[in-house]
Amino acid sequence: MPTANLSGEIAAPPSKAQTHRTLVAGLLSEGTTTIANPLSCDDTEATANAVSALGARLSRMEHTWRILGTGRPRTPASEINCGKSGVTLRFMVPIVSLVRGRSTIVGEEALMRRPLAPLADAMRQLGVKMTVERNAVQVEGGPPKGGAVRIRGDVSSQFISGLLLAGPSLEIGLRLEIIPPLESRSYVSLTTETMQRHSIKVQANSEMSRFEIAPGQRYLPAEHVIAGDFSSAAFPVSAAAITNSKVFVHGLSRTSQEPDAVLPSILSQMGVRIRFQEDGVLVDGGELKATSIDLRECPDLGPVAAVLGCYAEGETRISGAVRLRYKETDRLAAMASELGSLGADIIERKDGWIVRGPSSLTGGEVRSHGDHRIAMALSVAALGANSEITIVDAECISKSYPNFFEDLRSLGVDVIGL
Repeated sequence: MPTANLSGEIAAPPSKAQTHRTLVAGLLSEGTTTIANPLSCDDTEATANAVSALGARLSRMEHTWRILGTGRPRTPASEINCGKSGVTLRFMVPIVSLVRGRSTIVGEEALMRRPLAPLADAMRQLGVKMTVERNAVQVEGGPPKGGAVRIRGDVSSQFISGLLLAGPSLEIGLRLEIIPPLESRSYVSLTTETMQRHSIKVQANSEMSRFEIAPGQRYLPAEHVIAGDFSSAAFPVSAAAITNSKVFVHGLSRTSQEPDAVLPSILSQMGVRIRFQEDGVLVDGGELKATSIDLRECPDLGPVAAVLGCYAEGETRISGAVRLRYKETDRLAAMASELGSLGADIIERKDGWIVRGPSSLTGGEVRSHGDHRIAMALSVAALGANSEITIVDAECISKSYPNFFEDLRSLGVDVIGL
């Protein structure tokens, strides 16, 4: 529903990226790894189920998960279901190659359509037979001996992270060469930082075009406290920005290493007042002005960046986002279509959008395309529209931010039907 003003405080959801990585590192560690403040959503549940299928024992308390790892994954008794989680699928392929026999990885239809060719080529270089079928991926485990692998860096950093996570378990280690450009390099850094917390040393050159993991290393258990997630918090933060509201979001840190932590900088360029405090960030919206946004390192901000452009004075140019075509849906086409149907002046380009604002968005019905970030971005867009907007299949937000609509309600938004 259109909302004149928001007010209040919410807690940022825990980081999805960190939760995925700590679950896998916990599996590969012999002993108990503790994860405080984990994110429970559809995607992380898929990874939790996968590591359990590979031999880890996961126990859950209210705000803490504990993983009793085996030090090496075990052959799964049945297929591993990744649901809609691209991270789970792309991490699990190298991990299941460490076990003997054939492992079957499945997922929902939209997930199985997403690109896997660079990862399949990398696995072939390691001597692993990986077969990509219409509704499943078959991996013949060895485990692989290891050695040198070359892989493209411009399709998905998740391929690289998955290979790195498996690297210490390879007999002769791993030498990974990235065919440039490497995009979303901050996510790769997040992976290596997680590994380092588990006593794994990863050598990388300054350009992050070569990584080397020496053989003979063992993951050791670690303790993690999961930080707030800028990727998810971007939606309520942007909601405050476009409604000229003052909202405090707990759990966001100025020192965050996550790629989407550039959000405050982008909003500051657009005229939003952002103040970091001890326990979070205070967002004070205002009149937005257009800017240029390069999404090469932070593609997940794409959908909400397009919405911000709709409410900013001038021409917002969003680029570097060609990978958005290979997410849960083609996000570039979907956002252009749905915002355009509401009256936005938005032009789809090969790698982004040109958005001219401010737009006077009308009411109506739009589709989420089964994509959690599109559903949340369109919800933010609705807050400044002239009349009510209905979002079809908005329940898909459970993929990453199950409490999104509850948080909007707590800030004063009238959410109907969910």
